Amino acid sequence: MKRYIYIFTAALALTLAAAPAAQAQEKATSQLPYKYESRLGICGYPTLDYENFTHFYYDPYYTGTPIKDIFSEYDGPTYMTGNIMASLDIHCRKRFTVSFGLATNGIWSNKYDAMTDLKTRHVSGVVVTALSQVKFNWIAREVVRVYSSLGLGITGGKFDDLSDAYLAGQAVLLGVSVGRRFVGFAELGSGSMYMGGMVGVGYRF
Repeated sequence: MKRYIYIFTAALALTLAAAPAAQAQEKATSQLPYKYESRLGICGYPTLDYENFTHFYYDPYYTGTPIKDIFSEYDGPTYMTGNIMASLDIHCRKRFTVSFGLATNGIWSNKYDAMTDLKTRHVSGVVVTALSQVKFNWIAREVVRVYSSLGLGITGGKFDDLSDAYLAGQAVLLGVSVGRRFVGFAELGSGSMYMGGMVGVGYRF
C-alpha cells in the first residue's frame, strides 16, 4: 500500500513540476514566431482616385460644350502609377494583427491646344492615403498566413486644378503571405484605395 502511495506522490510531483513548462509551451505556440512585418506592395485599380482627380466625369444634364472651351486646352490621356503602399504589421495575437500604412499614387497627363493640337504643357500630381487596418488571421503558421482585414483612413491629393480630401476605406476579402523572414503576399479586396488585387513583398522580424 505504501508503495502505491509513493508512486502516486511521485507522479503528482512530476505533474505539478511539468505544469508550468507545459503552460509556457502552450503560450509560445499560441504566438507567431515574429512580432513585426514590414511590407511594400502595389495596388490594383485606384477607384476613387480616378473619379476625384481626373477631368473625366459623367454629367446626366450635359447640354453641350461652351464656346469658350472649344478654343481652350484639352486633356490628353491621364496615367496613374496605382497606389504603392508601405506598411508595418504588428502581430498582437496569433489571430489578430494591426497594420499602419502610407500609400502614394502618382498622376500625370499632357495638355493640348484645341486649335493646333500641339502640346502646351505637362501636368502632374500625387494622391496620398494613410490607412490603419485590423486583420484577422484565419490561418497563422510560421511560413503561411491567410487573413482578411478592414481598414479606415484618409486620402488627400492634388492634380492640375483638382484637389480633394476624403475618408478612405478598404476591405481585404482574402490575403495570403508565404515565407519565413522574406515573404511574398497577395490580396483580393475592394475599397477606395483599389479594386481588385494587391501584391508585394515583406520582411518579418
